[in-house]
Amino acid sequence: MPDKFYSDLDQRIQRTAVNELDIKSSKNNLMYFPYKKEMKLNLVIDEINKHSNNIYMPRIISEKLMQFNLLSSDSILKKNKYGIKEIINEDYLEPHSFNTMFVPFVGIDKNGHRLGYGGGYFDRALEKLNSHSQKPLIVGMGYDYQIVDDVFGESHDIKYHIVITETRVLSYS
Repeated sequence: MPDKFYSDLDQRIQRTAVNELDIKSSKNNLMYFPYKKEMKLNLVIDEINKHSNNIYMPRIISEKLMQFNLLSSDSILKKNKYGIKEIINEDYLEPHSFNTMFVPFVGIDKNGHRLGYGGGYFDRALEKLNSHSQKPLIVGMGYDYQIVDDVFGESHDIKYHIVITETRVLSYS
């Protein structure tokens, strides 16, 4: 598909997210630097910044571990081994302390389980959320063709609360 196709859909999906989610009161937000054809986040980030809320980004810190570092105007960015930008600082937040987490995906099964690129970084970083009483809203934004009617989720896979596509808002509570 041409880049313009994805750009138009990205804008539509982000507008839906801004209208559907309570971004104003979401003080700590996990975002991501888009990789390959992952959803762009510029409109959502603008809305978060409008309310002076915090934005954190994923950072791979070892072969198995990921943490979420604070993005600021003076953040130092460096590309990781996959070519994805990361923030280099020690100001990070534990997953249970987020209000909203925007987590990218390759696919979603009919139960809301996430399929990523296979590295398991997000699954490992978020695995302890199930044992916490305080949990963030986990949001996925992507395209209709990424939502499948199959079941491929495993016990360690992240399950979304909400997934927003160009034609629908899906809830997996």
